[in-house]
Amino acid sequence: MLDGRIMGLDIGDKTIGVAVSDIMGITAQGVKTIRRESKKKDIEELKNIIKERQVNKIVSGLPKNMNGT
Repeated sequence: MLDGRIMGLDIGDKTIGVAVSDIMGITAQGVKTIRRESKKKDIEELKNIIKERQVNKIVSGLPKNMNGT
């Protein structure tokens, strides 16, 4: 068993998609789409989710193609 959950981030220019795993790290559910306003607000929102969901690892996706797809 993990000592917390894994947060997955899909970081874009306008939004950040956030998903969090179950405690076993087997499945993940989308939990929020953050509309990007400023780095400070984005980080505060992510910190709140990390605390609420007991996240201990973060992974971030990269686009497969340069056009963002």
